[in-house]
Amino acid sequence: MTDSEKLDLLLSEVQVTRKETREEIQQMHAEIQQMHAENQEMRAENQEMRSQIQDLWAETHDMKKDIQEIGRKVNRLEAGQAELKREIYRIDRKISDTYNLALDAWGQAVENRTWLEESLQKV
Repeated sequence: MTDSEKLDLLLSEVQVTRKETREEIQQMHAEIQQMHAENQEMRAENQEMRSQIQDLWAETHDMKKDIQEIGRKVNRLEAGQAELKREIYRIDRKISDTYNLALDAWGQAVENRTWLEESLQKV
């Protein structure tokens, strides 16, 4: 094989290698672009997730305030309920006292009537 043929063979191998290298570079470039696009999508998703987390945090904060308000109302209801129990007890005592007084008065009236009737019969 002559030097010229060897040179031609070498040049053809270099051209094939260049072509393969260019194809590999183009493929790598396409992969890099795809990775860049995926990265952008992931950033957008990440931003959306952050927004959702902030919304959830705000809702949680609002619910916490609502629960605290409900707790305060329950405490006021408990205090009101205790006051109502005291009032019911007082009213029950007044009713019992009034009933006993009325019963005593009725009994006294019956005794007085009996006494008057007996006194009138003796006269």
